[in-house]
Amino acid sequence: MREHPLLSILSRALRGPGDSSKVELVYIHRGATQDQLRIRVSTIFRLGKGWFMLDDGETQIPFHRVLSVTDLQSNTILWEKRKPLHASSLDH
Repeated sequence: MREHPLLSILSRALRGPGDSSKVELVYIHRGATQDQLRIRVSTIFRLGKGWFMLDDGETQIPFHRVLSVTDLQSNTILWEKRKPLHASSLDH
């Protein structure tokens, strides 16, 4: 099985030459404003195959809840979750 693209992007952001506090990750968090939370990648403590853990050592977020990863310095979207196809786009 191939490595999830988020794993390589987050690993590069955390261990690469850039500043991981300048990379923002948005994920689904029920109860938050618009059910989304924005964090800096520098707050990620550990990476797993399909998840990451925040620096509190308790909060584990699965990759399927991640919506986007953005480099704030260059304002470049590094990764964005695919949008589901809507029935209206399937009409002929």
